[in-house]
Amino acid sequence: MTVTLTFASAIQPDPGIVYSILSQCYMGILDTPFEERLRRFDRDVFENPDTVGVCTLISSLGGELVGLASYDPRQAPRVGILGHNGVLPSHRRKGYGTQQILEIVRLLAMRGCRRARVQTSEHPFFMPACKMYEACGFRESSRNRRSPEDEYRVILYEMLLTE
Repeated sequence: MTVTLTFASAIQPDPGIVYSILSQCYMGILDTPFEERLRRFDRDVFENPDTVGVCTLISSLGGELVGLASYDPRQAPRVGILGHNGVLPSHRRKGYGTQQILEIVRLLAMRGCRRARVQTSEHPFFMPACKMYEACGFRESSRNRRSPEDEYRVILYEMLLTE
C-alpha cells in the first residue's frame, strides 16, 4: 500500500528547520563548506519567502517530518531546476524521495517548464539518488568534473515535460 505524503511550504515552520532536515539527510558527507551552504540555504528560504521559500517544500506523513524538496523556476519556461531532495534516514527506502521528486516535476510542469533538470554526483553516497531520478523518468545528459582536482564527476539528468 502506497502512503501519500503531504507537502507544505518550508516557510511555515521555524527558521532552522531546512538546515536541520538537510543536515540529517546529508549526514556522512557533511563537511564544513557544505554545512555552511546548507545554513545559507536555510536563511534564504526564510529571508525570501515569496521566491526561495515557496519553492522549498517540507514533506510529512501524519504530521511527522519526512524530508524536503526544492526547485528553482527562474529559467522557466525553458527549464526548471530541481534542488535539494532529501529524506530523513528513518524514512528512507519507502518511496518518499520519489514522491517528492514527482511533486516537484508536477509543480514545474504547472509553471509551464518544458524540461526538468537535476544534478547530482557519482559519489557513492548519491548512487541511490541516481537510481531514483532514472526511475522517475530522468535521463542522464552529461558527466563532468567541475575541476581537474575533483574526485567525482557531476551527473546532469534531464526530463522532457512538454514538447
